[in-house]
Amino acid sequence: MSFLKPTVFIVYNNNNNNDDITSVLAGIFWLNGFEPFKFTNGKECLKRFREMDGNVDAIVINQEIAVDNDLMLIVTIKRINPDAKIFVIAEEELDKTKMYEYGADEVALMPLSPKDISDKLLLLISKRNYEGDKMV
Repeated sequence: MSFLKPTVFIVYNNNNNNDDITSVLAGIFWLNGFEPFKFTNGKECLKRFREMDGNVDAIVINQEIAVDNDLMLIVTIKRINPDAKIFVIAEEELDKTKMYEYGADEVALMPLSPKDISDKLLLLISKRNYEGDKMV
């Protein structure tokens, strides 16, 4: 059993106050025992994901980046590491079914507190570790 902190990527574009959102999320994730990495676009995230050989526990992605058909970030991440948990945060109603078909493990609409996001990620990561240990 590993005692390393779960690694979490936060992928938010630079629009509006997203820098504040990513900083708050990163702080809460760090306080809850995660190792957070912040990215302002999907290409940066994907580059680092590949550098880490896909060894990332969870990725939090905002709606705009998640629906970018040129990058197909969710699909690409799942091809590299099918076990990586992907959490899409939407600011408006979207086709949730499409996000799940791409491979998202969780899709939630704002408003959602950073603490709620952190709790949901911990559950997703814990579920993966439990399933991996029990080979469900």
